[in-house]
Amino acid sequence: MEETDIPLSHELSDWCRSGGAGDFPYDGVIDRLRAVGKHFLDEELLTLLAKCRTVFTEASSGGEGVPDTFVGPFLDVLLDKFDDLYDYPSYTALALLRRGAPDGRSGWEVLRRHRDRTVLMLLADLIGFERNALEGTPRNPQGMLPGALLLNKRLRLATRVMEPAALRVLDGAVDPVVVAATPGRTPAGELADAVLATATAGDRLMLRTSLQPVYVLHDEYLFLRVLQSFETTFAFMSATLDEAVRTLRGEQPGEAAALVAAVTDVLRESLPLFSLLATMQPESFQVFRQFTEGASAIQSEGYKTFESYCSTPARARLDSFAFLSVPDVRSDVLAGRETVQGTWENVISSGWLPEPDAAVLRAAALQLEGVHQRWKQTHYRLAVRMIGTRSGTGSTEGVPYLASVISQRLFPAMEQQPAAG
Repeated sequence: MEETDIPLSHELSDWCRSGGAGDFPYDGVIDRLRAVGKHFLDEELLTLLAKCRTVFTEASSGGEGVPDTFVGPFLDVLLDKFDDLYDYPSYTALALLRRGAPDGRSGWEVLRRHRDRTVLMLLADLIGFERNALEGTPRNPQGMLPGALLLNKRLRLATRVMEPAALRVLDGAVDPVVVAATPGRTPAGELADAVLATATAGDRLMLRTSLQPVYVLHDEYLFLRVLQSFETTFAFMSATLDEAVRTLRGEQPGEAAALVAAVTDVLRESLPLFSLLATMQPESFQVFRQFTEGASAIQSEGYKTFESYCSTPARARLDSFAFLSVPDVRSDVLAGRETVQGTWENVISSGWLPEPDAAVLRAAALQLEGVHQRWKQTHYRLAVRMIGTRSGTGSTEGVPYLASVISQRLFPAMEQQPAAG
């Protein structure tokens, strides 16, 4: 074991001897991980962490009660490479992000509030990280630090994503008149401070533990927070479209259009996340992505769930590597998951949805289609800039794959109608 790991190993050993009753040394573990990268953690230290997990599991199953139930999920994420279970969900620490999330059937307004708060927390944390670098006191990971011009651009772009959510859930933090006139001009530091002032102890633990870079380069912090913001948004979109399907079969089917519109709004608000991600230095990305092999966004269950709630994907799409990479989602689709498109066709043909309401729903779906097309095209252009002709991670073709899916539609039944942006 490296000499720098010895103090931490003593803390972990003490925790194990306590049977999980003491305070787990999260800070020490995360500090060490961010100093060397998850891919390069010492084998002896990893073995000791695995022992801690065994202690946690035995104490939990023995009915003794473990004061800190977060330890188990945290160690599962931390040990993903050690366990040979590393993938996109573990790289993005989704199990930690989603702890305490409301039930998927809590209602779209409750779910949107949770999405808004989580995205605000993630990006406020990113702003704090970038401000440290700007002020000359960078935190790990700090390899290949960008210059001040790029860092300031990140602050503006992160703020631009945050403003719509802050208007909904953080009274007085942003000026709606200023946002409407010039998005992204809210002082980043003030907004981040206002967000983090609302953080609970659970929020702070989530932020601290959910950022587990594989290497030591500064830009991977940005990369992870953007991916996590997208995944948080996809979760809201999927649950809200599920609610839209149930609404179409309910007493007020016309209300489904408002749900589709809410999905469109948050997807549109998330588009600047790509501009934020585009500030990542390509040379930095090329270095750390060597150690992300096995984790690819093609494994995103959140995105595929959203897609498959709009309409049932064609069989060729279901049999593609994209859906074979998310077997649980694929199984749900093959089992007959109801979709917005399929349900609205049924309720229109049965006369349950009056034509005026049907027209409003079609318009909302066209708006979502248009924003989604912009989302895919922007993703494609960013990938061209970052990886060019190189293959993607996760056994994907990278840019050629993204190009091939641009023509696919969320609502193919409306393919003859122009998509609205």
